[in-house]
This record gives sequence, C-alpha cells and structure tokens, in this order.
Amino acid sequence: MVLMRRLFAFTLIVLISKTGVVLAQNNTDNAGTKAWTLEACIERALQKNLNVIDQEIGILRAENALNQDRLDRYPTLNASASHNYNFGRTIDPFTNQFVNQSIQSNNFSLTSGVTIYNGKRIANTIARSENEVQRSRFQSDVTRNSIGLSVADAFLQIIFAKQQLQNFEEINKATKTQLEQAKSRYEAGVVNQRQYINLKAQDARDMMNIQSAKGSLELAYVRLKQLLLLEPNENIEIELPEVGVPALDKEWIVAAVVQNAMELMPDMKLAESQKRSADLTQEISKSGLYPRLTAFANVNTLYSESRVERFNEQSFTQQIGYIASNPNESVVSDFTRYDTRVTAFGQQLKDNFGQAAGLSVSVPVFNNNQARAAIEDAKLASLQATNNIERTRQSIQSSVVQAYTDFLNARSNYLAALENQKAQKENYDFVLKSSEAGVATVADMVLALNDYNVAKNDLLRAEYQYIYADVILSFYNTGSIEL
Repeated sequence: MVLMRRLFAFTLIVLISKTGVVLAQNNTDNAGTKAWTLEACIERALQKNLNVIDQEIGILRAENALNQDRLDRYPTLNASASHNYNFGRTIDPFTNQFVNQSIQSNNFSLTSGVTIYNGKRIANTIARSENEVQRSRFQSDVTRNSIGLSVADAFLQIIFAKQQLQNFEEINKATKTQLEQAKSRYEAGVVNQRQYINLKAQDARDMMNIQSAKGSLELAYVRLKQLLLLEPNENIEIELPEVGVPALDKEWIVAAVVQNAMELMPDMKLAESQKRSADLTQEISKSGLYPRLTAFANVNTLYSESRVERFNEQSFTQQIGYIASNPNESVVSDFTRYDTRVTAFGQQLKDNFGQAAGLSVSVPVFNNNQARAAIEDAKLASLQATNNIERTRQSIQSSVVQAYTDFLNARSNYLAALENQKAQKENYDFVLKSSEAGVATVADMVLALNDYNVAKNDLLRAEYQYIYADVILSFYNTGSIEL
C-alpha cells in the first residue's frame, strides 16, 4: 500500500503539468517565499540524495569493471629493471664462477603474455560485466523512482492539506456569517442565548479545525524540505493545481494491465538482469574445470662491471730462463701485453640481448574441490535469482489486482460521497432557510452545517482516491501517467 500511495503521489506530476498550473522555481510570492514546481522538487532531491549518488557511482564502477574485463583479451606487457651491488664472494654473471670482488650490475627485461584458452572465462566475464552495467542502471531507475515518489507523496500531502485548510476556512466563513446574524438577533431579542452560544461553539470548533489543518500543512512542508535537503528555516511554497476526475464509465482489462506492467516495470527488468548475471557466473565457474593455455615472450639484457675488454695490444720478447747445458745462453719467449677496461654500457646491452618465447598449459587435476564447489554455489545463486523473478512477478500482479480493486471501490465511494454531498447541501440550504424563517432552531442549523462540512471533506478525499486509483492503473499499463 505504501508503493501504491507513492505512485498516487507521483501522478500529480503529470496532473499538474496537464492542468496548466505553472510553478516557476525562481519565482517568489508576495512574502518573498520561493515557489517550487514539483519537477524542480524532484530534480533537487535526485541531485542531493545520497542513495541516488551511490547508484550513479555504482554505474561508473560497473562500466570501469567492464572496460577492464574487455582489456583482458589483449596481451600484457611489463618492463623491469634492476641495479645490483654485490660484494664479497659472489658469482660472476659472465663466467658463472665464484669471485671475491665487488660487482655492480644492471638487468633489463620486457615480458609479454596472453591467454589463448581458459574455458571461455574471459568471454563470459565480459558478458556478465555488460549485464552488470545494465543491472546497475535498472537499480538506479528503481532508486530514482523511489525518491521521486517520496517527493511526490510529500508534495501531494501539501496539496491535500492546502485544500483541506481552504475548505475549513470556507466553512468558518459561513459560520461567522450565521454567528453575526445570530448576534444581531440575540441583541434584538429574537433568538435566545443558547442559540447564540451554539453558534459561538461552532465557530470555536471551526477555528480548531483550521488550526489543525495549518499544523498538518506545516508538517507536510517540513517533510518536503527534509527530502529536498533544505535548511529547516528556509521557506518554500507551492500552488494548488486543479485536478480532473476520471470518467465514471471507464473500464480496465486487468490481464492486459498485468502483462504491460511485466514488460515496463524496472523492478522486473532488474530481477531478470540479476538472473542473467547468476547464469553467467555459473558459466564462469565451469571454466575452472578446463585447461588453460597461455603464450609468453621475453626479451632481456644485462650490464656488469665484471665484463672487461682489451685494448692497446703490445707484443714483446722476454727472457724466461737459461739452457741447462749452456748457462750463458738464455731462453726467451714472445708475450703480448694490453690494457683492459669495462665494456661500454651500450655495447653490453647489445651483446647480451636475449629472447625467449613459449606456450604454457595448466591442467586442473585436484584443487580441493574448489572449482566444483564454486559451480554448485553458482547453481544455487541462479535458483535464488529465478525465485526472485517469480517473486517480483507475483508482487507486480498482486499490485495491479489491488490497484484495480481500489479503482472499483474508489469509484463507488466517490459516487456515494458525491450523492451524500448533494443531499447534505440540500439539507443545509433547507435548514438555513427554515432558520431564517424562524421554523428551525440554531442547533438544527449547526447540525446541518456540520453534516454538510463532513460531506464536503469526504467528497474531497474520495475524489483524490478515485483519481489516485485510476492513474495507478494507467501507470502500470503504460509506464507513464496519462489522464
């Protein structure tokens, strides 16, 4: 019933726009109070409400996840570089021998990898992310509708309180007229004091009703300001629109309205998108049972202080000994002498450049039953999503049937209230004339006036309920508000 009440409030958006009532947000009344249209109220609430903002952020996060999942189709490329300082006993990276010296070195590499096959995990993940973007948007629509309906409901309460206050004020005008006449007649001795006091009591009762209506109106404004996140001391004002009553011979086909509601309501689309995400999660979990094939490539090079090069070569002969049989004859040998230096950085990078490429296959054999447990959990989640679709379907169908029942009852109540108001008006006019002619007492007139006032309030309430029921059915039938 809360949803139905909110939907009724939402109908006033269109009712206001179609009856030609214009409320300019930037206009002010004579007291300087800011006047708000219902559209401006809803726009303000949607801009400031944190739940709506959270939903918008959720959409952006879903889109970001989708972009990331799409990029998983492409190869990865990572670069690395390191600077090393080894001292003491260490391994020479060029001779692969232990040396006992300090060596500074650098390593550089580029590594790339791409998944060739992984049981369609990437494709299904992308499909699920695309669906999650849509699901986030449906969720945002549901949230925005909820906020908009709450604002419209508060707006409706202000309109109803305004009309009720206006009705009580009109009633009091009639009471005061009768009170002034009774006072003159009392002072002239035509009526007794009791009749005069009865009218004074009626005037006091009217003032109490007026004050109560003012309090209700003030509370309605407070609620609207809270929804708009306005300051408590900020004054706002709206205008009362003229609302047309639906035709009394209007009929609805419930089955057709239910079918249209199933196709149009964002709640239904949200439930269906949740089911699709659950099904895709199940397909993703199945990929854990399949092998994974990846390709990789790597290029690398390095630089080290331990690599030296020779330069400035010099040849010379040097005595190395004597002949044993002839000590005076020396033995000489040819030698080569050269200088050394650390090979240039760029040359080392060029000389040490290496490449590698290959394929890697990972076959799941036993992983503590994690893959099958994930599959079973995804199946159960899918069953829950299926139940949620049926639950949403039943809820929408129940709401439409309830709305149709409310429509029939509201029309009957409206017709009865209309006849009652006419009868009470005729009775009041008759008693009033009789009182003026001295036939009826003031007490009879006060009683007739009260009955007439109650009938007017009942008709006002029944009229809004009838409009409400009709527009609710129109909302389910078309997804929009139509008169």
